[in-house]
Amino acid sequence: MDIQQEISHRKNLEKVNQSYKVLFDRKEGGYFVGRTEFDSPEVDNEVLVDAKNNFVRIGDFANVKVTSAAEFDLFGEIV
Repeated sequence: MDIQQEISHRKNLEKVNQSYKVLFDRKEGGYFVGRTEFDSPEVDNEVLVDAKNNFVRIGDFANVKVTSAAEFDLFGEIV
C-alpha cells in the first residue's frame, strides 16, 4: 500500500493545473465531492471543491481546475 500511495501521489501531482469534467455526487463537510470521467466510485480518486467558494448541485457536471493533489484526492475550483 505504501508503494501504491507514492505512485498515486506522483500521478495526481501531474494533474495539477489541468481541468476535468467532474460529476458531483455529495457534499461532505465543507466540500462538494465528485469524480472525473476517468474515476470509478469507491475505487479511484475523488475531487474535492471548497463549498465556501464554489457551488454545484449534486448530480451535476462542472469543469474543475485541479489546484492541488494528495495521495488519493484531488482539490480544485470550478472554472
